[in-house]
Order: sequence, then structure tokens, then C-alpha cells
Amino acid sequence: MNEVTVLLSETQQKALQAEFYQLITNEIKHFRSELGLNEKYLKKHQVCHYLNLSNNTVDKLIAEGMPRINIRGVILYDKIAIDKWLKNHNHSA
Repeated sequence: MNEVTVLLSETQQKALQAEFYQLITNEIKHFRSELGLNEKYLKKHQVCHYLNLSNNTVDKLIAEGMPRINIRGVILYDKIAIDKWLKNHNHSA
């Protein structure tokens, strides 16, 4: 296997580290936002990601009484209420 060595000055190393840090930080923020991890209220597609469930399965949970909030036709889901409901919900097959 061929090996390549790149020599960087200390300034270049620090700049590269800062660039990697910023890139990783931005990606983490993006995914946390997309998954609704920084938010109290979620939209339905975020609930699917949050619970790692399909849209159809979330629809079934909604039909079984999973809590949701309707504000002028906008449906939101409170993560705390969902967690509490799931903890207390027992569906025997």
C-alpha cells in the first residue's frame, strides 16, 4: 500500500481542525433539527424519526389515542406527552 505524508504548519493544522470541527458541528445541528431533538413540539414526520417508526405505524398509534395538538388545523405532537403515553400504553396482541 502506498503512503502519502502531508506536512502542515501548526497554523495550517489548527485551521484544518477548526474547519473539521465546524463541519461536524453543523451536521450535528442539522440532524438534531431535522429530527426535532431540540424542539418540544414535533410535526408528524419528525415523530416518525423520533420514534423510529413508519408513517403507517404512527397513524395506528394516533388512532389508538396518541396525544396530539390541533392549532387551527396545524397538528403538533408534544414529545413529553408522547413519551408518557407510550410508557402507559399497553397494547396486547
